Amino acid sequence: MGLGRLSNGERISSGSAILLFAFMFLHWFGVKAINTSNLLFAIRSVEPGKNAWEALDYIPTVLLITILATLAVAALRATNALRKDSFPVNAVVAILGFVSVGLILFRIIDPPVFRVEPTITSEGAVQFPIFLALLAAAGIAVGGLQAMREESVVGSEQASGGSEVGG
Repeated sequence: MGLGRLSNGERISSGSAILLFAFMFLHWFGVKAINTSNLLFAIRSVEPGKNAWEALDYIPTVLLITILATLAVAALRATNALRKDSFPVNAVVAILGFVSVGLILFRIIDPPVFRVEPTITSEGAVQFPIFLALLAAAGIAVGGLQAMREESVVGSEQASGGSEVGG
């Protein structure tokens, strides 16, 4: 297994996938209680933050698919089980990366509501690790795009007969 077989883009996307997986276990949302009644006293609730697995429904599944696909491409390329001229798998990695960026951005803009009671609503307040996850997802997308570009350069060099003779 040779990591030297990976292109720079594949290294970027696979490293970003590992980071995204780690960031999914950090607290993405703090929980703040909002008093929705007309009571004259404040109701305070203290709850620990929630990570991606606890706070979100389907988004962690999509992120996990993105992570596994990215690492699978890197593993197949490193073991030379995947040829450069086969199906453009790095395009799939880039698309999954952009979908992941979009889903994380959606949850930054619209944090989830965790619990609704008659007088108290617990809403998610965005925490710093979600922005780290956003950067890692962007790294997957950019790495996939760069790997696609590197494959097209290598493919065009092979089609033109290799390197040019200088003189």
